[in-house]
Amino acid sequence: MILSQNVTIKGTKSGIILVLDKNVPFDNLKTEIADTFRDASTFLGRHKMGLIMRGKELTDSEQEEVVSIITDNTDLTITCIIDEQSATEKLFNIEREEKALEEKSASLELKEDSLNSIHQDSFYDNSALIYTGNLRSGQDISCEQSVILLGDVKPGGSITSYGSIFVLGELRGNAFAGAGGDRQAIVMALRLDPLQVRIADSIAISPDAEKGPKLKFRKKKLTSSENEPEVAYIDNGHIVKSSYGTSFLRQYNK
Repeated sequence: MILSQNVTIKGTKSGIILVLDKNVPFDNLKTEIADTFRDASTFLGRHKMGLIMRGKELTDSEQEEVVSIITDNTDLTITCIIDEQSATEKLFNIEREEKALEEKSASLELKEDSLNSIHQDSFYDNSALIYTGNLRSGQDISCEQSVILLGDVKPGGSITSYGSIFVLGELRGNAFAGAGGDRQAIVMALRLDPLQVRIADSIAISPDAEKGPKLKFRKKKLTSSENEPEVAYIDNGHIVKSSYGTSFLRQYNK
């Protein structure tokens, strides 16, 4: 962890956490941000990663300035900004509504506890980074959230997520879901033909590759429509793929 008076940065496996003193004007913070990242540039190295900002609420233009400062003073490439603050506010609103219901009627306590669990589980499951555009060779996204990409992942492109990955296009590059160990994570694409797909500690490669565990259909290809999305997931310890349809969803949502 790198500390200064008003700026704190911490490197994680999937990104950089930047904490800014909320009581200090942004113009006064910019120089300190630059100095802090310049001093830490050797420690941070040359990587592509996401950026999490905490403490002070910044406008879109101020966030862009922060990214420019980081780029100018380090060898980092910031691929995405993860909006944690809006997520916290949503969760706070859910908890506040549930508390109001609990105060109105003690008889609803058990039901409200159940709703609390459902609301929070659904909230976290649905928390995702949305990226618009194609990922070409040499480009990658690395994020703690699930990722929804509106485009194609070309050969040489890569997505890494602690959650699930949804590609609304062709996935022909690499995908690593459940990077934190979540074996329930999935990789879905309108056309799933990756060079390599990883889920937690399991890995599979293109059927055209010479060596390594191959990515195979769980059922015969003839049983699926060419227009159906495809999904890769862990089944009996191995990564398999199948059509992303009602049959898969019934099994996945058990």
